Amino acid sequence: MVSMSADPRYSQAGGWIHEEEYREMISNLIKDEKDKSDGEVDERRILAFNANDDEDFPYDSDEDIMREIELSQRKKGDQVEEKHLESDEMQRPDHEIDDESRPGGEDFAEQFVDHQDPDSFEGVGDNEEDAPERTREWAGREFKLESLTVPFLPDFDPTASSDATFGMKSGIVPDKVKEEKEYQFRRRKCGLRSWSIAESPPTFAEVEAWAKEQIANKLGDELKVRNSSSESSNLRQKGKLSQIDGPTQKNKHGFKYTQPKKTANIIHEANYMSTMSLEVHVNTRGNFVPNPEEDEVQCVFWCLQADDSELEDNCETAGSHLGIVVLSEDGVAAARIAKQSGLDVVSEDSELDLMIRMVEIVRNYDPDILTGYEVHGGSWGYLIERARLKYDYNLCDEFSRMKSQSHGRFGKDNDKWGFNNTSTIRVTGRHMINIWRAMRAELNLLQYTMENVAFHLLHRRIPHFTWADLTNWYTNDKPRDFAKLISHYTSRVQLDLGLLEQNELIARTSEQARLLGVDFFSVFSRGSQYKVESLMFRIAKPENFMLVSPSRKQVGGQNALECLPLVMEPQSAFYNSPLLVLDFQSLYPSVMIAYNYCYSTFLGRVINWRGTNKMGFTEYKRQQRLLELLKDHVNISPNGMMYVKPEIRKSLLAKMLGEILETRVMVKSGMKIDKDDKALQRLLNNRQLALKLIANVTYGYTSASFSGRMPCSEIADSIVQTGRETLERAIALIHSVKRWGAEVVYGDTDSLFVYLKGRTKDQAFDIGEEIAKTITKMNPRPVKLKFEKVYLPCVLLAKKRYVGFKYEYRDQKEPDFDAKGIETVRRDGTPAEQKIEEKALKILFRTADLSEVKNYFQKQCEKIMKGSVSIQDFCFAREVKLGTYSDKGPPPPGALISTKRMLEDARAEPQYGERVPYVVITGAPGARLIDRCVAPEELLENDHSELDSEYYISKNLIPPLERIFNVVGANVRNWYDEMPKYQRVRRVDVNLQMQGQSKELAMSKKTLESYMKSSACLVCKEKLEFEGPICLKCLADKPRSVLSLRTKLSSEEKKYMDMIRICQSCSGISPLDEVRCDSKDCPVFYSRTRQKARLKTEKMTIEPVIKELEDRIVDMGDLEW
Repeated sequence: MVSMSADPRYSQAGGWIHEEEYREMISNLIKDEKDKSDGEVDERRILAFNANDDEDFPYDSDEDIMREIELSQRKKGDQVEEKHLESDEMQRPDHEIDDESRPGGEDFAEQFVDHQDPDSFEGVGDNEEDAPERTREWAGREFKLESLTVPFLPDFDPTASSDATFGMKSGIVPDKVKEEKEYQFRRRKCGLRSWSIAESPPTFAEVEAWAKEQIANKLGDELKVRNSSSESSNLRQKGKLSQIDGPTQKNKHGFKYTQPKKTANIIHEANYMSTMSLEVHVNTRGNFVPNPEEDEVQCVFWCLQADDSELEDNCETAGSHLGIVVLSEDGVAAARIAKQSGLDVVSEDSELDLMIRMVEIVRNYDPDILTGYEVHGGSWGYLIERARLKYDYNLCDEFSRMKSQSHGRFGKDNDKWGFNNTSTIRVTGRHMINIWRAMRAELNLLQYTMENVAFHLLHRRIPHFTWADLTNWYTNDKPRDFAKLISHYTSRVQLDLGLLEQNELIARTSEQARLLGVDFFSVFSRGSQYKVESLMFRIAKPENFMLVSPSRKQVGGQNALECLPLVMEPQSAFYNSPLLVLDFQSLYPSVMIAYNYCYSTFLGRVINWRGTNKMGFTEYKRQQRLLELLKDHVNISPNGMMYVKPEIRKSLLAKMLGEILETRVMVKSGMKIDKDDKALQRLLNNRQLALKLIANVTYGYTSASFSGRMPCSEIADSIVQTGRETLERAIALIHSVKRWGAEVVYGDTDSLFVYLKGRTKDQAFDIGEEIAKTITKMNPRPVKLKFEKVYLPCVLLAKKRYVGFKYEYRDQKEPDFDAKGIETVRRDGTPAEQKIEEKALKILFRTADLSEVKNYFQKQCEKIMKGSVSIQDFCFAREVKLGTYSDKGPPPPGALISTKRMLEDARAEPQYGERVPYVVITGAPGARLIDRCVAPEELLENDHSELDSEYYISKNLIPPLERIFNVVGANVRNWYDEMPKYQRVRRVDVNLQMQGQSKELAMSKKTLESYMKSSACLVCKEKLEFEGPICLKCLADKPRSVLSLRTKLSSEEKKYMDMIRICQSCSGISPLDEVRCDSKDCPVFYSRTRQKARLKTEKMTIEPVIKELEDRIVDMGDLEW
């Protein structure tokens, strides 16, 4: 991208660059063609029309606009001044005296704007200790952070020439005559003639108490809690939370996506395609993943959703029917399932018969779409692969709607693109949707497991069980376990359809296919060129145009792209005044319509390049004296290309884009009519999204210079350069109007960021609307500049990286946190990084006090060092693409963990692009980072391992915070360096020397602490004078020591049981059933697993001591009942 900084050099608004020279060259070309022409050309009468002579746009140039604006403002100011003078003459009393030396509101506003510094920052509030002694320099700027306390206030200056007298006019001499007249007038107005003794002034203590009360009322309960916590360190430690303090959630439970409200008062005729989802149960060997070469299918669970009125509804989702096919030779398993579920169960004697029965079911119900959450390793994929490997039975052909010579495809080797993007299963006549990969393209999440997607999309927590547990439940004779297995699969097969319905994937794709004129699956599988051509062919055929198909060699031989969009280098700073965001609506489509750019209106170059006049891959040959006929009807693009104006011929692209944009406006206006009809709202929204998509990718059709079907670099450059100069002219106009006081600090392709120094939010909305209206009038239709929002305050970091508080309408009270390109919206970090960065930014925006930010950051670092955090907040989850990594270096951590799992089980291969979570733990000095990255479950199961707090703070948290707070002069790394460090002791074994050390405690010594012995009593925590678990005092009072130890053990058991009850409620199991859920997306799982390991360690430590004490009590007869 070409960078351009906003400076006063771009202050003259004019036409395209070199346009006059281009016009003169065209005149010369016309003269030359006329001289060379031998015959006479019949004169054609052409309607003379100038695009600039629009009735609604009576200006010929930008200078006329500026003169008209200044004239109207001058007239307006004169009228306002005359009105004020008349009102003053009518309302001024006889005694009032003109005080010309008194500053007015406008004067003060001007002074305020002049004194504002766009990069200034308040500092560290009322905390003197946080103010650095030295000035900090960063990026060529110096920062001197100061406090608001007395030592940092400027000295009093009686001459009124210092910054402390800001806002006052200098040289004000009091007029004693005027003051005496004013005093006499006020005295006459006062009718009181008696005197009374006034109250005595308040004492210092009373003023101090009053001030404290005012501050407490202003700051609320937060200050009270802070003051009370500072009085007692014990209370402070007790009240501290044990998790990362993240920002306030947008909803109660932390969902990323909200459910649309359902309306039952309006009934619509459903006309969507029928869909069948399928899940299979396989009994595995141990902890292995099902292998189609060895493990046979035991059960098939299917669910059909259709609009058939005769279809029996027997499940939660409306219009759905659920069925089960069971492999049961004696019929016992089928009877058990029918008794547990109450569904229609079909029993088959052999696995092959089970597959044939599924073929009959598919043919009978004839679904349009086959789906499953993961169709390669499970669902339809496992069934198809098992039939092919075991019985040489091609289920892809059997599931098809017709038999043909071309067989359906299956497998990674047969369809690599499908394996990486959609699905490798091809069934003739039916569509196969791989739900997890479709959700990966639709949702912005850190994990794409069914459990996480269901939580954010359906707002439901669902359990996850290992294959070993499911196999155990199916093979044992316990009815409760068998009921859990049936409930698990029936729930998942219905969730497949629920996710598709909630995301509206099928409905939205159907609308796109219907509008664009392509088939359903091409919306997923084909690119934008295919969709653009689908619409372009419909318009080109009636106009008798034929689209060419150049070869790859011809495409490579065309001219290279020369023009680039305007992407300015932002002025990185913290902006505490309003920052306007202005955006050109559909800039490239609007440019193509406004200037009639197209293949059908192209007239060649003004100046031949190297003696040739190319149009894409062909040589353009213009007819003789054609320019002479069209000399008044030619648009010249900034890159020197000529196009005929629309009054002569309207371009194909302009026709297509005009109809698309007009239809979209019509659809969006229809959405405003009946807002209560949610189904209609979703339908219209899907249509306008499809229209928006096709309009935005039309430019890409002309610039696809590598794999394009019909690229043309000359047209593409015309569009880009016209858009670029449209932006540059807008910048020049904004800088030229001084009364706006605006500065463009950033611009990106079609948007402008305008800084209004010293303005209020209301003034920003007024100026933003005026700027948008003025620039829209300056450009031909339909180019329109839209005023999007106001950032107040805001931080600009770099290109495409900014964050701020967003106001979208004038009366908005609470702003929205809006971030682009920073870690709060990126997915290559950790949730803790996102939470801490967002909360720190919100504190900065709300208080402008770095002391508050520093205090918050240090508290979070303290929690991390002490281990009072959830492991889930520190899980990296990056995409794994096996087969794409180099052998020269170590693979990424996620790929290494996946490879280790595949060494144990070859079927445990992750899908292409699947996110594999991992954490970084502590290791030996000098250990490589790749060796310290482990799966989260490995850390949870080992009580001696812990998170590497130094790595997470220094490498994961501080760098992104530094990039933001450097622009305000804060040194985040210095905040961490100056705080006390905490070294957490993981586990120190007690000295069990009463009867020797327990065998369970003879664990492998993996850490330094495992070689240490505890020096504190296990009961009273006092220092031990001799080797042993408890001190002499506690040993003398054995019953009390036993009670204390059992109370401690009981407390740990209660914490664990509280978490067990939560999991039992979520899984829908009875209180006596064991919780086997291992969902890595549930925060309770991490707390439960960690507490289980802690409880196990406590039992191994305390129970031998309790047993030894109880034995001594019995031997000595001290126990009395």
